Amino acid sequence: MKKKTTLFISLLIIAGIAVYSFVDFEEYEFTEYDTEMVNYFNEVALNTEYDSNPKRIIKWTEPMKLFIIKEKDLSYEVTLVKKTVEKINNLTKDEFHIQLIDDPKKANAFIILMERERLEPLMPDLFENIETEINGIADIGFDTETFHISDARIFIDILQPKESIETTIVEEITQSIGLMNDSEKYSNSVFYQNKLDSIITVEYSKMDKEIIKMLYHPKMKPGLDFKNAKEVIKQILKKQKTFYNNV
Repeated sequence: MKKKTTLFISLLIIAGIAVYSFVDFEEYEFTEYDTEMVNYFNEVALNTEYDSNPKRIIKWTEPMKLFIIKEKDLSYEVTLVKKTVEKINNLTKDEFHIQLIDDPKKANAFIILMERERLEPLMPDLFENIETEINGIADIGFDTETFHISDARIFIDILQPKESIETTIVEEITQSIGLMNDSEKYSNSVFYQNKLDSIITVEYSKMDKEIIKMLYHPKMKPGLDFKNAKEVIKQILKKQKTFYNNV
C-alpha cells in the first residue's frame, strides 16, 4: 500500500510540473498601440452619434441581409456597396456576414441610394433631430435587453460629389454593424468626424480593421460594458501573442 501511495504522489507531482509548463501565468500587458486601439474601440463601439447611448456592445448575431433600394441605374454606387460588403466580410467572424439579397421581403437591412429631398417625406423618422446637411446616415434597431441588432437602414445621398460618395458608403455600412460613433482622433480612419473634401477615406486603417475584428470576435458578446470588453480584448491579444510565439 505504501509503495502504491508513493507512486501515486509521484505521478501527481510529474503531472503538476507538466501542466505548469504549459500554463502562461504572465498577465498580458497592453502595448502603447493596444491602449490606443482599446480606447478607440470604446469611442466608436460603445458610443453612438445621434441616439441614446447604452454604453454596451451592440452587434449582429445573425447574417445581415442587405437589400439595395434605388430609383434608377446606379451601377457605380452599387459596385461600391458590393466592394464594402466584401471588405467587411473578410474581417468578421462569429458566424456574421453581410449578404446582398434581391428580395426585400427577406431583408433585415436596407441601403437607400436616393436624394434626401425624395426620401425625407417617405421616412421622416430617419432624419429626426438632424438639421444639418449630411451625406449619409446609418440607423440600427436593437433589443434593449439582449443588445442584438435586429435591423438597419442606411441612407446614402446620391447628390453628393463623386469624390466623397465612396467614403460615405464605407463609413455608413461599417457603422450599421455596430460601430455607431464618429471620432476626431485619426484622419486616416473611416470614422473620422471632420472629413473635408481633401480627406477621402475609402480604405480601413490598421486600427479600423482591428476594431471590426474585435467586435465580431466570438468572445465579444452583445451587452458587455467597456470594462468587460477591455478584458475580452486582453484575452484575445494574449492568445494571439501566445500563438505567434509558438509558431
